[in-house]
Amino acid sequence: MQVVTPEEAFPHIATVGNPAAFFDGYDAFLCYEASVQPGGGNVVLKFADVIDFRITPMNVEGLRACRYPVKPWAFNEIVGSEEAAKWKVFNPRLWLISFQDITIEVLFETVSFISLDTERAVPQSTLIDVVNQMARVP
Repeated sequence: MQVVTPEEAFPHIATVGNPAAFFDGYDAFLCYEASVQPGGGNVVLKFADVIDFRITPMNVEGLRACRYPVKPWAFNEIVGSEEAAKWKVFNPRLWLISFQDITIEVLFETVSFISLDTERAVPQSTLIDVVNQMARVP
């Protein structure tokens, strides 16, 4: 087992707020506040063909107790995990994403960047807007 930075280059996570998330049983959407370094705003990601999605109330100080040595305010990919090995036929990836007060664990097949909203609305509003727009697309 090894913890690595994923190959995808998504905007860095801001160190203040927590994200908004929506999981429909197949896909998971995550909206988080991007660091102001590259410009800020809200980022929406879509995890497709999700096998497992968990939100754990674990703040950055509590990461030392995490079963994997993950970095705070970061995307952490766990390579060679037992969780992923159980589903190897799907070639899944396991990520632990750490925020200020929660950690999101997602076991999935693909991830994609959906949008960057520079309006600086709360993540919940941005996520609702994006999911509504995607639901209207035929």
